[in-house]
Amino acid sequence: MSFSDFIADLYYLLLILTTIVFSVSIVYGARKFLPITICLIMGILCEFFTYLIREHHLLIMGEQNNAIVGHVYKWTSFLTFGFFLYSVQKSKATKRYFVYLFSICAVIGIFSQSRLKHYWLENDPWLAFSLMSAIIIASMVYFIQLLKTTDGYPYITTGIFLVSGSFLISSAVNGTYVGVDLDVWNFRESINRIVLIIMYVMFLLGAYLFFKKEDSFKLQRIQR
Repeated sequence: MSFSDFIADLYYLLLILTTIVFSVSIVYGARKFLPITICLIMGILCEFFTYLIREHHLLIMGEQNNAIVGHVYKWTSFLTFGFFLYSVQKSKATKRYFVYLFSICAVIGIFSQSRLKHYWLENDPWLAFSLMSAIIIASMVYFIQLLKTTDGYPYITTGIFLVSGSFLISSAVNGTYVGVDLDVWNFRESINRIVLIIMYVMFLLGAYLFFKKEDSFKLQRIQR
């Protein structure tokens, strides 16, 4: 088994495992995890449709092109990560700032999409730049808040920050890989998946600490 195959298998395994853990977490009362769970489920669906396209089981307007899958995943990541970072805020001023930030970046993203003549077949690097920039800024704001308190989701936020930055860079240089050797393209995909693997591990740590804290809180209440 090659290195890229190992990374791919580990990526798919952690994607499925994290989705299961977060889905179960919702059932057990972790409502804050709902946006992340939706993003993970959409991630699985996007990977499934990408597989169908790659294996010629599904064609978009007669072509083997997964651009529309990329559009859907970018918007899903933006909306779900953005809503999560918004929902964990306690300050009304910060929430208002996030609304302005996400709204402006969403409008820029819509204008960017409107430039495409063939939306179903064209990748748009500017879309990732506008949407993921908002998530990175919001993550940094939340990081600063976490420095002053122990109550929050540092691991989940770290995962969101890392994958948003990686996604932005990957989308920005996507066009430079046209016509390059397949090994170079596989190496780039492996690097991207390593970042995603780190994000899933961070998400799992965040879920573990959340329920560990909840169990400790319930035990204290019983003892009282």
